[in-house]
Amino acid sequence: MAIVEGHNVFPHEVEESLRSHPDVREAVMFTSSDPDRLERVHVAVAVGPGAWPTEQQLRCWAREHGDARCALGTVPILPAIPLNGLGKPDLPALRALAGERSGRAVTVLGARRVV
Repeated sequence: MAIVEGHNVFPHEVEESLRSHPDVREAVMFTSSDPDRLERVHVAVAVGPGAWPTEQQLRCWAREHGDARCALGTVPILPAIPLNGLGKPDLPALRALAGERSGRAVTVLGARRVV
């Protein structure tokens, strides 16, 4: 769970709204911190072969089919979600990817860095 602007944001709710998109196979929510230590919600999505919806289309879809209070930060569109050695989503890799795309500070394994 993340707390964004005083609201509890649950991964299941955010991920399910994007999984309902016809081109999305998998969605994983993760968070990053901005310089003011506010959490931002990001969702990495894996899309089916030959399907490449835009980040803006996915943001609009999430707003229309999910919690409108939760404005998504980045929405990395990937061929597959990166996994760690245990077969779970590699959240530090996803946070680093979101930081590279946004130019904001991100938290990776508990250490802050600005990219």
